[in-house]
Amino acid sequence: MIEFQGVSKWFGTLKVIKDISATVDKGTTIVLCGPSGSGKSTLVRTVNRLEPIQAGTITVGGTDIYAKSVNVNALRTGIGFVFQQFNLFPHLTVVDNVMLPLRRLRQQSAQGGAADSTSDA
Repeated sequence: MIEFQGVSKWFGTLKVIKDISATVDKGTTIVLCGPSGSGKSTLVRTVNRLEPIQAGTITVGGTDIYAKSVNVNALRTGIGFVFQQFNLFPHLTVVDNVMLPLRRLRQQSAQGGAADSTSDA
């Protein structure tokens, strides 16, 4: 579960996220709609701490992800994220691009088990 409580984010004097409070239950799919520049991508980027917040709290699985004790790298291994730009490796297939973090960070193979040591991904 992801919970946003009073989350605000601004760039200089421009407030792009204003006092957002919402809960996203585990397994739920949501859609963020709005015009360009309305804060959709910025809000998503706050969940894996690619963007800091200026006010409020964000909890993932009950843990305040902005607490000083949170290991950011460990947090990011449990949160999937697809960038808005095409930051993919052109020499890999779509499946290989998606599987790359699972193979590298979680040592998983395409079959869901541990990756073998001969994998070049």
